[in-house]
Amino acid sequence: MSPGWSRPLERGCLAAGLACLAMFVAGAAFVFWPLPPGLTDYRAVASVRILDREGGLLRELLSRADGRSTPLAPAEIPSQVRAAFIAAEDKGFFSHRGVAPLSILRAGWQNLRAGRVVAGGSTLTQQLARNLVPRPRTFGGKAQEALWALRLEVHLSKEEILTQYLNRVSFGNGAQGLEAASQLYFGRRTRYLSVGQAAALAAIPRGPTAYNPLRAPDRLSERRAWVLRRMSELGLLAEAEARRAEREPLDLQAFETGFRAPHLVEWVARKMESWGLSEAAVVETSIDPELQRAVEDRITQELSRLEERRVGSAAVLVVDNATGEVLAYVGSADFFDESIGGQNDGVQMRRQPGSALKPFLYAEAFASGYTPATVLSDLEATFGGRKGVYAPKNYDRRAHGPVRAREALASSFNVPAVRLADELSPERVLDVLHRAGFESLGKGSEHYGLGLVLGNGEVSLWEAARAYSGLSRGGLLKPLKVVRRAWRPDESELPLPEEFSWRRFAEPRAVALVTDVLSDNSARARAFGLENALRLPFAAAAKTGTSKGYSDNWTIGYSRERTVAVWAGNFDGTPMVQVSGVTGAGPIFKRVLTRAMQGFRPAPLVDGRGLERESICPLSGELVGPHCPSAMNEWFLQGTAPTHRCAVHGELSASLPAGLAERCRKLSGAARRVVDLGADYHDWARREGLAEEPWLSAACAGRQEAGVGPSVLSPAPGEEYLLITDLPIEDQAIPLRISAPPSAGNLEVRIDGERVAVLGPPYAGRFQPNRGEHHLTVHREGAEGEIAEVRFSVR
Repeated sequence: MSPGWSRPLERGCLAAGLACLAMFVAGAAFVFWPLPPGLTDYRAVASVRILDREGGLLRELLSRADGRSTPLAPAEIPSQVRAAFIAAEDKGFFSHRGVAPLSILRAGWQNLRAGRVVAGGSTLTQQLARNLVPRPRTFGGKAQEALWALRLEVHLSKEEILTQYLNRVSFGNGAQGLEAASQLYFGRRTRYLSVGQAAALAAIPRGPTAYNPLRAPDRLSERRAWVLRRMSELGLLAEAEARRAEREPLDLQAFETGFRAPHLVEWVARKMESWGLSEAAVVETSIDPELQRAVEDRITQELSRLEERRVGSAAVLVVDNATGEVLAYVGSADFFDESIGGQNDGVQMRRQPGSALKPFLYAEAFASGYTPATVLSDLEATFGGRKGVYAPKNYDRRAHGPVRAREALASSFNVPAVRLADELSPERVLDVLHRAGFESLGKGSEHYGLGLVLGNGEVSLWEAARAYSGLSRGGLLKPLKVVRRAWRPDESELPLPEEFSWRRFAEPRAVALVTDVLSDNSARARAFGLENALRLPFAAAAKTGTSKGYSDNWTIGYSRERTVAVWAGNFDGTPMVQVSGVTGAGPIFKRVLTRAMQGFRPAPLVDGRGLERESICPLSGELVGPHCPSAMNEWFLQGTAPTHRCAVHGELSASLPAGLAERCRKLSGAARRVVDLGADYHDWARREGLAEEPWLSAACAGRQEAGVGPSVLSPAPGEEYLLITDLPIEDQAIPLRISAPPSAGNLEVRIDGERVAVLGPPYAGRFQPNRGEHHLTVHREGAEGEIAEVRFSVR
């Protein structure tokens, strides 16, 4: 090698050597530097007793999720417990100095092959270091962990390291530290654990989820057997004793008896610090113990009835409307049933609510000039939006023609609700939902679009119960409360923070109308029948909802005194079989609200102040006229009642041309009554069999059908059609429908300037599609000027 090359190489080697030396010196300085003050201090906590409203124990927490626990002194940890953890986690604990080089090399090779950290090779000391000084799960983080382990070994004895580890390790289900786990899983102090129980606890830290005693006891038993064999192989336990312990049952504590209202307790434990209750030793909740048990029983009974329909679980919240206190909180059908995902909390989980948000839309509409008598169109319709054309369908897949807002809301018809949302605007709908407390709807109105009123956003049962309880108070939102009082260990009382102050989200008279509609069993009979799960022996307002994939259904409602919110479905998204809100969640709702109202004399549900009643025609929603076959009373906000007599029902005209008179007599029947729904409903009336020639109605009554000019109903503006290549083109004709009075005569339809049809009343037909962008125009027959037009596309 030439001298020219050797000098740079020598300088490079020298620089590398100096860098290595500097790193060694820095590492040594780090290792031998004293530990930071307070690093190994325990954040000890007295046990926290969570009580129901009558002082009964729901659960005693011996540790907190933030790592605080009841620590043990070295003398309180039996030798068989130490041996079990040494065998399970680190057989060379007493021989290494914090790291095990061979284990690290083996884990490093596995990580390099995987391209990421998949194996740890951590000693007990390294695990303690990770607990004391959390670090990222990266190669650099692993190096930091090793340095901290070496540092701990320099400054702490093996006894101190093992004790620190056992007092801090997580055992799942909120149990931090050995003493908390011992009492949670076996109902006894650590000092009284058997060898088999010690081995079972030692088996958990390797995978608290995989070896969860509540969810996977069989898997835990297998790992316990491995730990016992390992103890025997290492000479830490006699072989005969290991075999005897292996044959013992797990002997887990009956969790159900020591852990009542489990979803509520788990949620309260997670929220205590953010609520300012980190010092609490006793927390009194609002739970009514008898009602809680009754709700759990009714869920079990109703789900057994629905088992063949693939309804796996349910969640229920019961609220005292006067105080906002939660009286019952059930997050799933069985907290301890892994097969249904029982530890999921259906009260807090966000799911699609289906139609359960519609009452808030109608409350906004009633405050804006609409009334329960306003007639909304329930005909097939398409709506444009940022994500393309939206064509909502009703649950029964039918169109119901002209429907009053009362019936549209009570029967939960989708198309009228979307029309109403379109008229109010998606921004306004989202705004009222935000005011009603649905914070989960965190995206903009352009994201949800009009589908928001049909439940395409995800909300929680907690939010729904809070909002419906607000409806029971006339549109006044109040926080839900689960904690009534809390005390420190010295029995001094802790202050309880308010989530937010009361706020109004809807006009009270408009809410009174919504409440009246939701309690009207006759108005929902068209969709649910007169005998349905929402019919109760006292006045109650209720609304159902079913998600698009049929994996969730909801029923939420209220009396003046109580609100009940029910979710039923499957946490894993498995669709139910022919189950809707009224048949799935509905029966649970009915039984729970009936039980929650025991002992009450129900107060009047609707506050009629500021409302007035008028007699209207059930079909037109206008004041009842002389030709209306029936009448009904309807509530209105003062000053919003209709002022015109019904124009839909008329009498057969006595002065008709001979040819027309015969057809009109056939149309009007013996009562000589003509029902003129208007041109928009002609096709619907014929399809429903209401009349063969419904477009004659105006003429038979001697009226000139006036109004706006012709318009194209189908294709809709901007609509896009998809051709299926496997189907014959003649089987994919596009429906053609034009709204026009019969007096318009024959209408000529042209596409891209070429005539495709000439239509007379009722102006309906079909045409063959061609790929591309198209312009459809409507002309009076033989005339050139277009009187209606629409653009659509075919691909």
